[in-house]
Amino acid sequence: MMENPALTQIANLRLLVGFLGEQSQFNWWPSSFFTANSSAFLSPIFSKTAFIARYQGVKEAASRVHDEHLGIGAIYHLFRLPEHVEQALFISLYHITWVRSVSTWVQNQERALESLASLIDVSPEDGEGPVLVGNIDALCAGKTLGELAYHYQSAFARGTLAYPYYLGNA
Repeated sequence: MMENPALTQIANLRLLVGFLGEQSQFNWWPSSFFTANSSAFLSPIFSKTAFIARYQGVKEAASRVHDEHLGIGAIYHLFRLPEHVEQALFISLYHITWVRSVSTWVQNQERALESLASLIDVSPEDGEGPVLVGNIDALCAGKTLGELAYHYQSAFARGTLAYPYYLGNA
């Protein structure tokens, strides 16, 4: 498994929200990296790293949509984090035990929603659109993951859009 528990949770949350935001789920971004067709297309090209290619593809699609609504600068979100965090996450994707443990989450919407709900540990006020969660250092330390999960899960349940974000210079 990944060495840093906060990184593992960030990767888990990113995977779940990325999958749920795809076209065939809640259609927040125009991608289909976790469909059967995508797997059939990517597997011959990325025989040993198809899951990583799918993860990176959905990350990029989600990042673009978040950036359109939040802007770029000293603002971070689940799909665009400080460079040192992004590098650590990318390296962590090669842990086969992590890939095996999360692969079942992205097989259907119901399972992904259940897995997302299991990450929630607080119930802040519901927000729609851009929602300030706090400082990026809190996320990197794993302190606001449950709140972040709540905002996404709540928006999926209500049929709205939410773009939780963080401030910081990290």
